[in-house]
Amino acid sequence: MEIVVLGRYGSFPGKDGACSGYFIKTDKSAVLIDCGNGTIGRLQRYCRIEDLDAIVISHLHDDHMGDLRVLRYAIETKQAFGELDHPIKVFMPKNPTVIAEGIYHPDLFDTEYIHEDMVIEIKGLLLRFALMKHSIESYAVSIEEGQKKVVYSADTVYNEELITFSKNANLLINEATFADISSLKAPVPHMDALHAGLVAKRAGVKQLLLTHFWYEESVDRCIEAAKQNFDNVLAADEFKNYTV
Repeated sequence: MEIVVLGRYGSFPGKDGACSGYFIKTDKSAVLIDCGNGTIGRLQRYCRIEDLDAIVISHLHDDHMGDLRVLRYAIETKQAFGELDHPIKVFMPKNPTVIAEGIYHPDLFDTEYIHEDMVIEIKGLLLRFALMKHSIESYAVSIEEGQKKVVYSADTVYNEELITFSKNANLLINEATFADISSLKAPVPHMDALHAGLVAKRAGVKQLLLTHFWYEESVDRCIEAAKQNFDNVLAADEFKNYTV
């Protein structure tokens, strides 16, 4: 499995950056995990839109799905030009319904709503889901190929479900919106790097990749915070390829 980070920011991108998007590539499959603002232009460095097998959306916040609104025009145009003869498969939550209904375009997106008991097979990849704790319905995603396992936390506060779901993963891609949220003046429905390291330690993962940074947060501070609990820590670099 190859994972390319298309965007690593939460809420909105930092300068010249993009929000959440991770391109998963194998010899057989091409899958986009999250489609935040700024990711579609970057995706096309690695994959034509018409060659995508599926898009998986963890939750319906624009920094994780905003580019679906732009992608629909690309699909519509490519269909009109005869470059694409089918809708793109999209797996996403059904809540909030007002947002889900706004994305629903059956001629453009072949939409299926995800839930915890769901197992998806996409050309040799097995995808599973775990409901997280966020301000709206949000799912962690496990991507497995053979004995290899990658887990993406999506947006969530620290919780036992994520630890169980991430057990023995080769790579945990975990949000680290801040280095340490204990210093914030108001509570936020996110995890910090300190607790991301604790998830990695307790789940026994092999490597931790921090992502979903607040644009003003120091990435170095996030790495230092995570390393208080777990040693093998990297910060997601946009356009970088990680192989599992």
